[in-house]
Amino acid sequence: MAEWAGVISAAIAVLGLGLVVVQLRGATAASRAQATIQFQAAFMRSREARGRLQASFPIHVSVLEQVAPGGNGEFRTWSELDDLSTEEERDARVVVGALNDVAQYVVDGLTLRSALQQYHTVFVRVGALVLPFLEQVNARVEGRDQARYGYRIADLYNAGISYHLHHWKHRGRELAIERPVPDGEGKVRLVLLRSDGSGVGKHPGLADERESKGPEALYWKWKLRRAVKQAERKLRR
Repeated sequence: MAEWAGVISAAIAVLGLGLVVVQLRGATAASRAQATIQFQAAFMRSREARGRLQASFPIHVSVLEQVAPGGNGEFRTWSELDDLSTEEERDARVVVGALNDVAQYVVDGLTLRSALQQYHTVFVRVGALVLPFLEQVNARVEGRDQARYGYRIADLYNAGISYHLHHWKHRGRELAIERPVPDGEGKVRLVLLRSDGSGVGKHPGLADERESKGPEALYWKWKLRRAVKQAERKLRR
């Protein structure tokens, strides 16, 4: 009888553990669904700026050289920040902010695959347009490094390229920037990724981001953690 009681107790324990696993999976799924909804709502707030960016933001000369050697007179180009209007720079910063939010949602638990399934073409098109802008904004000034700005855009851009080139639904298909012809009728098309996979390359990153290691690195991690915790306690008073 005692043996049967032990068996029954073990079975109940296993059943209880199974129920806990099911509940945890359900909570995780609900959390991911909520994160996706929040991500979509936040990303939609940049829709107008993204629309203007893709419709009229000039192509940097380095990008045009990658996809259209010899130039393409139907696209306005730029080489220095002063070539951009105030409105164009503002739209670039709005879109960079939106993509930074995407990256943060991924850090907080949204799967990157989910973001890529919905917006990988946006990541590639927008990345091709704004990464040269970010390179110049982050450039060293008189030998001094500047604050990091928009660094994670390169990661989303590179992931978008890989997703397009390797996913069975997209590989072999062209990915282009299409916009109205300046001062004319119809549209002009600039192919970023061709059907054979050629076109824009992955971005190497906006700076050397190698993390230092050893005692010094541990010291700075401790300092950072302490500073964040202290500020967090003050905010929660």
